[in-house]
Amino acid sequence: MTDDIPLDDLVVSLAEGWEDQAPRQSPGMLGIRVINWRTLEDEEAPQVWADLRSWVVWFTHRYNIASRKIPPCWFMHGALVEELSALHTAWLVSYDSLDAGYGPIGWHERLAVAIPRLATWYNGECHNGHTELPQAGDNAVPEEWADWIRQSHAHA
Repeated sequence: MTDDIPLDDLVVSLAEGWEDQAPRQSPGMLGIRVINWRTLEDEEAPQVWADLRSWVVWFTHRYNIASRKIPPCWFMHGALVEELSALHTAWLVSYDSLDAGYGPIGWHERLAVAIPRLATWYNGECHNGHTELPQAGDNAVPEEWADWIRQSHAHA
């Protein structure tokens, strides 16, 4: 029983090692997995990358997002990956069957806030050595894709 432990000591003991316990993928209240790219294991990476890429292809087509905002090499830009992954998770939660019906409008409000951030994460050029021209077709897969998704790139 914890009745004899001072509250401050109890709080400290609960906080110890918390950083190491951050989940790689955690099911939220609605069962949606939040991807923690920093701790994603390489063996989980191919499916996570494939799921995100599928959604990004749909999203960029559906919302007519120009390749100057989300380039074909988006997966090589860590900040874009984080932003798109967050948008994807928010979209999943917004359209969950347990949502009371406000999720879709909430997601669009979040999207309106995210669009300007996308412009800051990618300003129309690649600074780390790769420069790609937009490819024809919504489903065109950059050459590097198959090799890239074999790892989590958590530290990239």
